[in-house]
Amino acid sequence: MLGKPITIYGDGKQLRDVLYMSDLIKAFEMAVDHITTASGQAYNIGGGPENTISLLELINYLESKTKRKIKYSFQNRRPGDQIVYVSNISKAKRDFGWSPDVSVEDGIDQLFDWVSQNKELFEE
Repeated sequence: MLGKPITIYGDGKQLRDVLYMSDLIKAFEMAVDHITTASGQAYNIGGGPENTISLLELINYLESKTKRKIKYSFQNRRPGDQIVYVSNISKAKRDFGWSPDVSVEDGIDQLFDWVSQNKELFEE
C-alpha cells in the first residue's frame, strides 16, 4: 500500500495458515463457554487446512487488488523457518465446535480496507 519493497526470505512458496482476529476471539469465547472440557487443555488455534496461502500467492492477490506490481526481492531462507505450517485445529472443533469463519480472501480484504483507511499509521 505504501509502495515499499518487500523482502521474502526463501523462495516465497512457504505455506502458512492464516487466521483473522475475530475467529481467534471466537475461539477464546467458545473455550470459555465449554470451560469444563477446555480447562487445562492445549489447543492449536489457526486457520487450519482450509485457510492457507503462500507468500507468492499473497503478493499475487494483493497485486490484483491494487492493480499494480509489488516490488519484492528474495533473500536466503532464515534458519529454522518452516516451509509449510498448517495448524491442526481438529481438537478445538471436537471439544467446543470451533472452526474459522473468515476465509483467507475475506480476511485479507478486511485488513486491506483497514490499512487503506489508516495509511498514516504506517508512514514514517
